[in-house]
Amino acid sequence: MNLATTEQADFAASVGSLLRRRDPLEPMRRAPGVRTFDAGLWSELLATGVLEPAEAGDVVTACLVAEALGRAAAPLPFLSASVAGALAGRAGGEVTGLATYGLLAADGTWSAPALELRGGLARGTLPFVPDADVADVVVAPVRAPEGRRLALVPTDGATVEMLENLDATQPLARVVCDASPATLLPADGDALAAAIEEARLLALALHGATLLGLASWLLDTTVEYAGSRVQFGLPIAARQAVKHRCANMLIQVESVRSMVLELAGAIEAGADDRALVAATMMAWTAEAAEEVAGGALQLHGGIGFTWEHDLHHYFKRCTVGALLLGTAGHHRARVAAALTA
Repeated sequence: MNLATTEQADFAASVGSLLRRRDPLEPMRRAPGVRTFDAGLWSELLATGVLEPAEAGDVVTACLVAEALGRAAAPLPFLSASVAGALAGRAGGEVTGLATYGLLAADGTWSAPALELRGGLARGTLPFVPDADVADVVVAPVRAPEGRRLALVPTDGATVEMLENLDATQPLARVVCDASPATLLPADGDALAAAIEEARLLALALHGATLLGLASWLLDTTVEYAGSRVQFGLPIAARQAVKHRCANMLIQVESVRSMVLELAGAIEAGADDRALVAATMMAWTAEAAEEVAGGALQLHGGIGFTWEHDLHHYFKRCTVGALLLGTAGHHRARVAAALTA
């Protein structure tokens, strides 16, 4: 397992401290079910340099930041902006403003249909684009006269249609382009394929780290609640069944932590098996996050089902997160294919 340095841990801790002070979920408590984008908080985070680690290839630090944001269930576009910036950079371009990426298909894989690009104008539909409601530009796959490429498509020249989503903290949108201006990025052929694959692995690492943050909050909150909730004269934490459930949740959380850090290290080192490590991590993490969320909901009892408690934000985000970048079954199939190739 790759271990973080003191400097990396301190940087992530400073991000966590800012999030605790600003409480990014507070606006959503007042308007449940609606993502409220806190532009001021996002600007503060940008000032700390939260997007720089991913751009510089420091995947461990980027994952630690993603974990801190997940622990706060922050409704902020960190993952999409980090991935879009890295993707555009590897494809020979540079984004200005807030960017997201448009490669997601309905099954969570990076196989979205390409836009048709002619004369600098894009036509077509990107079916699942994260954070498109606040993004300035989308890094999108296109078919151009030069072949398959990536292009930068400003959202103000396209139609952004928000999709129904169980998890309001990470909204998805359909982006429809009808003669939308687009700027072609230079990478093609093997360079383009490599850029997309490395960005996909980064997205999986950051997504796994986000799920880790969500699950660790659920574990800590559940243990605290079980120690204070009294039934029949004893805290419910004194009951063996509750102890065992919490212990299993801890095993799942720490297993995810090890696998996320292992993947971050593999990506940084350019390890030959990094795609296999990514698939293995997500095959475990997708189900582990759901199981931890389910355990937290069960052990909280009735209060866990109410919108007065923050647990529902975490439960929904884990549920959607288990599907967002491919199901556990999809990633297990990738593991099997890699091991039998």
